Amino acid sequence: MQNPLRLWKLLILTLLFSIMMSAQDIYPGKAAKIESSISAEFPYQSRFINLGKDTIHYVESGKGDPVLLLHGLPASSYLWRNVIPNINADKQVIALDFLGFGKSSFPKDQNVSVEVQYQMLVDFIEAKNLKNITLFIQDIGSLVGMLYTIRHPENVKGVALFEAPFMPPPYFYKQLPGSFKLVMKYTRKSKRAERLYVKWNFVGTIFPNFLSQRKLTKTERAVYAEPFKERERRYVMLGGPDPSQLSFDKGNGNSDFEMLLGEVSRGMKETEKPILFFYAKKGLLNRKDAVLYAREHFKNYQEIFVGKGKHYLTESHPRLMSSAFNSWYESL
Repeated sequence: MQNPLRLWKLLILTLLFSIMMSAQDIYPGKAAKIESSISAEFPYQSRFINLGKDTIHYVESGKGDPVLLLHGLPASSYLWRNVIPNINADKQVIALDFLGFGKSSFPKDQNVSVEVQYQMLVDFIEAKNLKNITLFIQDIGSLVGMLYTIRHPENVKGVALFEAPFMPPPYFYKQLPGSFKLVMKYTRKSKRAERLYVKWNFVGTIFPNFLSQRKLTKTERAVYAEPFKERERRYVMLGGPDPSQLSFDKGNGNSDFEMLLGEVSRGMKETEKPILFFYAKKGLLNRKDAVLYAREHFKNYQEIFVGKGKHYLTESHPRLMSSAFNSWYESL
C-alpha cells in the first residue's frame, strides 16, 4: 500500500501545477513594462453641449466614423489623453465627461445613476448625429456603453472595453480583490460613505494613485483631483452606481445595481457585436475569473493582455492599447 503522505504531496503538486499552467494561459509571456514618456498634457480644445438642464464637456479629434471614449470612476476624459492622438486616424474620436465628472455639470438633484448617464449618452449621440459608433469604454463608462450596445445594436460597430463589470452579480463579486470588498462593505452605510467620499475626499486625494499601476505625476494627480476640490461635487460618488449593495448578499440579491449587472451580463452574452477585451495582471474589476468568463461567454471576441495594471490601464499602457485597438478596428 502506498504511503498516504506521499499521495497527498503528489496531489498538492498536481494542483499547484494546474494553477500555474492556468495562470500562464491567462497571463501569457513576459508582462509588458509600464510605458515611458507618458504625457500629462491635455492639448485638446474643450467643447460643450447643452442637453436640457445639463452641460456636457467633451473633446473631439479626427474625421471619419465615430469612436466614443467613455471613462470610469472617478476619472474624466483626461484618462484618454494619450490614446486620442494614437487612434484618431480616419476616425472621429470623442471623449466626454459624464455628468458630475470632469468639466460637465452636476445635476442639482445629485442623481447620476447609470440610467441617468445612459440617457445623457443617448441624447449626446442624437444631438451630435453619430452613426455607426465604436465604443472604447471602462468602468461606469462600460456599463453605460454596454447598455447602449444592448439597447441600440443597430448603431454600434464594435465594443472595446477594460475594467468592466460584464459578469452576473455573484460571479462579479466573487472575483473582486479583498481590498475592494472592504471598501464596499465600509461604504454600504450612508454615513460612512459620506465620510469617506465627501469629508475625507478620498476620491480626489487617494484614489488616483491607488487606481494606477504607474505612480502619477504631481500634474496628473492635480487634474484628477480638480473637480473634487468643490465639496458639493464629491457627492457624485453617492448619487451614482452603488456596488456596495453587493456586499450585503455577495451578488445574490435584487438591488438596483444587481438588476443592472444582470441586464448587462445577459445582453453581452447574446450580442454578436465584435468585442475587444483588454486586461491586466491583476486588475481591479477584472481578475483571472473575468478573463475565463469572457472567453466562455462572448461570441465575437478578442483579448489583449497588457501586462501589469490596476484600474487606469491607459495610464500605464496607452500606446500598446492604441495599437491593438487600431488593428482590431481595421478588422471590423
